[in-house]
This record gives sequence, C-alpha cells and structure tokens, in this order.
Amino acid sequence: MKNARRILNAIIIISILLISVGSTDAAFWEDPFERESEEDWQYKGTNSVWTVENGFLKAEIQARETWSAIFELYQFIAFPAPYNDFTITLETVGVSRARFGIALAKHFRSTLPEIEDEYGYYLFFTNDMQPSRDGNLFVDPGQRWNTPELEQMALHFKDGRFQLSADGQPRLDFTDANFDQIDIIAFVLAAYITEDVNVGNAWVENFAIDGLAVSPKRKLATTWAHLKTDSDN
Repeated sequence: MKNARRILNAIIIISILLISVGSTDAAFWEDPFERESEEDWQYKGTNSVWTVENGFLKAEIQARETWSAIFELYQFIAFPAPYNDFTITLETVGVSRARFGIALAKHFRSTLPEIEDEYGYYLFFTNDMQPSRDGNLFVDPGQRWNTPELEQMALHFKDGRFQLSADGQPRLDFTDANFDQIDIIAFVLAAYITEDVNVGNAWVENFAIDGLAVSPKRKLATTWAHLKTDSDN
C-alpha cells in the first residue's frame, strides 16, 4: 500500500512539473543530515573524515605533518553550478581546534595557455573570514570573533555581494565585482597544525539553501530520485 501511495504521489508531482516546462524557478533545498548521500555531497581532501551521525554532519581533521596548513572541502553537488542570488543557512554549527564554515568559490578561466585556471575562495568560518586562492591557506592565530559555536549562521550572495550574519546579527557586507557568480559551494574545514594540536573537530545540524535556479527538468530528475530512494527504503 505504501509503495502504491508513493507511485501515485510521484505521478501527481511529475504531472505538475511537466506542465511548468519552459520556465526556471528558484528552489529551496535542505539537508537535516539524517543520512549520508553521495548524490548531494562530495568530499575533496585527504586529511579529514566526514560522517553523518545522530542528525549531525561531523568532521574530524588530522595533520600528517606538523606546522602544516590544511584545507578540506565537503562540496554541495545536489544542484549543478553556477549559483547566484541565494541564501545559505546553517543551524547549530561549531568547531573545536580548527576553523569551520562555508566556502564560496569562483572558477577563473585563463585566456593564456601557459597560465593555469584558478579558483578564488571566500571562506566564512564561525569565527573568521579569509580569502584563498586555489586552496592555499595559512590560518593565523588571531580571530575576528570569539564564536567557535553558533546557533545560526546565514550567508547571502548576489552579483558579487556577500552578506554574513551570525545569531541574527550582521557581521560582513562587502562586494567583489570579480565574483559575478559562484561555481563551488562547500563546507570548509581548515586548521594550522602545531606540535601541540593536531586534531580538530566540527559539526553542523542543518544546512539549507534558498534561491537555487532550477529548471523543471532538473526538478523532475531530483524529485524522482528522492521518491525512488524512499521507495527502496
């Protein structure tokens, strides 16, 4: 009976989506981290471990050598890039002995064959913000805000403008005209490992993004995939 109900719901949803073909809508997407999903996230790095446990995304980073800067990403791939005019909201986010937050990156393509393409990043941590080029990062000991843990962290981007707030209070508002769009959205875990500290931990309870540009064809494929997963379970 449950499978029949799911199939009926799928037919109704697919019919509605097919009627709207030809337009592009803004979509809301949320991950409460109830299960791991390789379709939604992709790990990029070699020094950290990312797991979904008890409704949280958790990460642990460990140095393989002392006095080394580590930059690890857990990339959002549920919807394809590019991204513009969106808001990311994190709930119950924190870090210990590292830096953790959201990375937004732009792919800068080179017009010269002898010069390689580059990725420019803005890294919005719970207690700091830093730029980065191609993942090269030196995490200095200073902190802009003494807030390793936050109840809520919100980040809005539109046409090169970045707006960050934490626990309802504005923190940053700046514009970079070079960022006309975003090509990578990811969780970022970074640490500068010394002789005394070589393990860092981070966690987040909920990730939501509002304002994704989604075509009906993309919504159709995503909806069917989620319905099929529920049916298999």
